[in-house]
Amino acid sequence: MSRYSLKPLPERSDIFEVAVGWDPGLGTFFVMVFGVAHAGRDPDVRHWRGGQPRQIVTLEELQAEVLPYAELPMELVSRLKCDQ
Repeated sequence: MSRYSLKPLPERSDIFEVAVGWDPGLGTFFVMVFGVAHAGRDPDVRHWRGGQPRQIVTLEELQAEVLPYAELPMELVSRLKCDQ
């Protein structure tokens, strides 16, 4: 499994991290969006897709999921393609 951390968009100050990657066991890309942690608590998962088999099978689908939260750099798109 691969996992990469993306910096949230500047206007998304409510977001701590956007994680993306490829899960070969499920045959899917995934995206997890974490909110900002509050006083001694772990960040909340705000958005999660790719936890079911073949839920996100193309990079275009992954990009659409990530777009509201972060930019997916072309170099990372290439790396994810290799991971797949």
